[in-house]
Amino acid sequence: MSLKLTLLRIESGEWGGGSLGRVWTRQPSSGPQLGGQNTRQLRTQEGAPHLPGVFSISSCETETPPIPEVAPQLLRPYPISPQLGGCAPSCREACDQGHNSMDPGGILKAFPKRKKIHANPSSKALAKIPKREEGEGTGEWLSSLRAHVVPTGIGRARAELFEKQIVQHGGQVCPAQAPGVTHIVVDEDMDCERALRLLRLPQLPPGAQLVKSAWLSLCLQERRLVDTAGFNIFIPNRYLDQPQLSKADQNSSPGGCEGLLKTVLSPPPPPIRPVSPPQKAEEASSTQAQPGSDDETSDGEETQVSAADLEALISGRYPTPLEGDGEPIPAPEGLDKWVCAQPSSQKATNYNPHITEKLEVLAKAYSVQGDKWRALGYAKAINALKSFHKPVTSYQEAYSIPGIGKRMAEKIVEILDSGHLRKLDHISDSVPVLELFSNIWGAGSKTAQMWYHQGYRTLEDIHNQASLTTQQAIGLKHYDDFLERMPREEATEIEQTVRESAQALNPGLLCVTCGSYLRGKATCGDVDVLLTHPDGRSHQGIFSRLLDSLRQRGFLTDDLVSQEDNGQQQKYLGVCRLPGPGRRHRRLDIIVVPYGEFACALLYFTGSAHFNRSMRALAKTKGMSLSEHALSTAVVRDTHGIKVASGRVLPTPTEKDVFRLLDLPYREPAERDW
Repeated sequence: MSLKLTLLRIESGEWGGGSLGRVWTRQPSSGPQLGGQNTRQLRTQEGAPHLPGVFSISSCETETPPIPEVAPQLLRPYPISPQLGGCAPSCREACDQGHNSMDPGGILKAFPKRKKIHANPSSKALAKIPKREEGEGTGEWLSSLRAHVVPTGIGRARAELFEKQIVQHGGQVCPAQAPGVTHIVVDEDMDCERALRLLRLPQLPPGAQLVKSAWLSLCLQERRLVDTAGFNIFIPNRYLDQPQLSKADQNSSPGGCEGLLKTVLSPPPPPIRPVSPPQKAEEASSTQAQPGSDDETSDGEETQVSAADLEALISGRYPTPLEGDGEPIPAPEGLDKWVCAQPSSQKATNYNPHITEKLEVLAKAYSVQGDKWRALGYAKAINALKSFHKPVTSYQEAYSIPGIGKRMAEKIVEILDSGHLRKLDHISDSVPVLELFSNIWGAGSKTAQMWYHQGYRTLEDIHNQASLTTQQAIGLKHYDDFLERMPREEATEIEQTVRESAQALNPGLLCVTCGSYLRGKATCGDVDVLLTHPDGRSHQGIFSRLLDSLRQRGFLTDDLVSQEDNGQQQKYLGVCRLPGPGRRHRRLDIIVVPYGEFACALLYFTGSAHFNRSMRALAKTKGMSLSEHALSTAVVRDTHGIKVASGRVLPTPTEKDVFRLLDLPYREPAERDW
């Protein structure tokens, strides 16, 4: 005996609020059947009347005992939905669609076709499963990579993160001199000569490629080894061994040089202009931008300038960064709207401090938890509120401000109505601990989170149980001293001590204290001292002698970074303390630069960071490049914003020359405090 499931259309009745139907009949002549014109009874789980629409049941046959006792159990209840075919719920009467016609689409939706499982697999052709490429999508997709990461310029924390990712995905990290090394990863702005000098290598190792760090970032993003084309550092023939030189010659003919010229000389892509109206911050915050480094970043120029990045550097406009618009755009016609073109004394009055103060607490919480993109979204909204010309009084007014989306506007209205933000009541208990840990010099948000997950909750826990680097141990030892800003008078004493020791070695040395001190701030977090010599030569050899002299005086107490090779610049990061009882340990940076780089270095180390980013972004729109080393023109970049040709260095004897070449009015250091 068998059951045959057919199709049933119920032509009348009222909608039964989500009821499920079971249909069964008894036909003595032909055995039990379901559906058809001889249907005798309709039952629903909720006892509802007939439901309009199509009750679609695919056909099948199965052995079954007699019904009605068993038949209702064999039928799986299925929601009757007009979307499966037939009339709309509002249709109470017969309509011109024809209730007796069946919609096959509804049948397929209600009971999707299932593949039959054959007992003998050879009896049917099995679907071919595409073969996975070796290493693709697995944990070992970097198995063929033997890399060395040069931290100079990239930043030590970011380099360590790269190395961990390489090992995690099956690759190997090895010294540059190791046999079989395949890739040497360097900073974007580094050339071959400097890289080999840092590695103390006369030539590039056989079989190794010298690539930019952007290549490794792209590999990690796409989870595969991407082609290095466009990411290779140019290698002069004198740095290649004979086999590599022969291979390079073969590759250069016939299309090698032509391909390079095509890359360099091809017309630039069409500019990307700012979206109008600007995209709302909260609406765009769900699409995360690609993350950059861990706890520190390179001191070089910005790798990309997007339309939203540029708008964020213009006073009073703070849209959310848009994803995927990494190509340079022309500078706006009104340079007077750029931060770097305005004196910081003209910063807008904050008419909404009662709102921004609460949002800043949330921004800080997201920052210490490592959610830097959400923290950035809050920061942009906060800056937009601070730049608004009047107090915000309504949802519509808040939502109309560029950089503030619907959800952010709702938070603003909640603060306006209640004077409080409920989200502040739900900040994780981890936030104060993470903030405590991230204030240790040498520890960023990721390190703080690692310590928290290891169960540490106090500085005493870190001191007694955590594994610390030399820098972190020093930062923990002087935790309170580093957190307390020093008065300007103390910074002046530190500068005089360094100046006296330097000019005792060479009276012609120029010694300038930069940073917040030069910008005229009443307090300073640390002291940055810049040294050079006008003859362009006598600064050489001063660096180590000066440090020895300061150590002998007992002025330097701890070394954080004793020397950083940064081109022709030499940089010391350490700890000092003035003589006398009750003196605190203070952070001190000493930078020795050649005189030809002095103006750009002075501009860079004076800041502020926001002012510097604005100037570098503006330079990029002009086809130029600005860093702490030089201002260059005729710089060529590919469509990803990565340099293809470094261009020509412009002479900049003074800071005023840098401003002039960028068509900017000169701003005194005190006017750069953005």
